[in-house]
Amino acid sequence: MLKFVHHNKKGSIMRIKNTKNRTITSKFVSKLLVRLFVILLVLGVLPIFVDEQVKSNLEVTYVYIENKWVFIFPLILFLSFLTLLILAGRAKNEQDDLNWMLSLNTLLLIIYIVLLYVKLYPSIYGNNALM
Repeated sequence: MLKFVHHNKKGSIMRIKNTKNRTITSKFVSKLLVRLFVILLVLGVLPIFVDEQVKSNLEVTYVYIENKWVFIFPLILFLSFLTLLILAGRAKNEQDDLNWMLSLNTLLLIIYIVLLYVKLYPSIYGNNALM
């Protein structure tokens, strides 16, 4: 947390509270987004272990990817998520910059995983599964 030293005690107290409020906000947002990402990840993988029909559909589903470099950017995004998660955990979520970077990274991962689920859902559950 940043501490400002001024001759005026009232102004210094107000600035300390202001930075503390920003830290609390960034801490709340980063924890919320990380928990949302973990919930989405678990909900996306859970049907594979629970539903036998999904298991049988996955056995006959093949994915052909022409360019293997497509996986490098999601891998970098996920590794940066793990790095930021560890760094923010060590700092006990007290650093605003780490919290906001973790929040942005997690938001991008959430968007990526939702788009991936939307793309793979019809091939796993069938074309008329949403109807």
